[in-house]
Amino acid sequence: MTTRPGRSSLSEPKQQRSRDSFAKVRAAALELLQERGTGQFSLAEVSARAEVSIGSIYGRVAGKAELLRLVQSQEFDHLDVETARRVGAAGVGASSFACATAQIVTAYAELLRSHRELLSPFFLLGVDDEVILERGRRSGNAGQDVFIRAVLTAAAEHGVELSGQSAHWAFEVFYSLSVRYLGLGVTATAIPQSAYDWQELLDRLSRTVWLIVAPPAPPHPA
Repeated sequence: MTTRPGRSSLSEPKQQRSRDSFAKVRAAALELLQERGTGQFSLAEVSARAEVSIGSIYGRVAGKAELLRLVQSQEFDHLDVETARRVGAAGVGASSFACATAQIVTAYAELLRSHRELLSPFFLLGVDDEVILERGRRSGNAGQDVFIRAVLTAAAEHGVELSGQSAHWAFEVFYSLSVRYLGLGVTATAIPQSAYDWQELLDRLSRTVWLIVAPPAPPHPA
């Protein structure tokens, strides 16, 4: 059954002690989420780990679903900033357009890999929670925009004609393959096995993106 949207945001507690207490609650929920790979834990477990009473938690959120939404919002805000910084800077000053695209692909893929334990549980939770799904889509769209902008900027820097449509398709292929390889949206015990290692994946992704965005070769003379 799909979870319906609840309160979308909460104001921070006014007292420093209350802010510190609720920060412990969010941190405990995030730890459990990453350890389990799913939302299969209770507020009682969060309470015990955070050493904050269950009554105090319910004084701030209506239940576990709302707490997870708050955790996601906070963590994805940080992730969006990191994506803009790392992927946005990738490819700048590269020696060639091919090198630039490889750097952009690598930066984004490494970002997804390093945040797998954060992203994967929210992929799963988004199946039943519309609020979590929508927040995840916003981050996905923001990341897509950063990737496309970086590729188009690199093309312009190296005098390569590239359409936004081609850059968009390159992202779709890159993202789909990366998500599949990393097993985002599956539990930690069900990560897909791959016939090639991470570096080979990066090489394959870079070549694939390059084939999509590379300028066509001039026709051979008749």
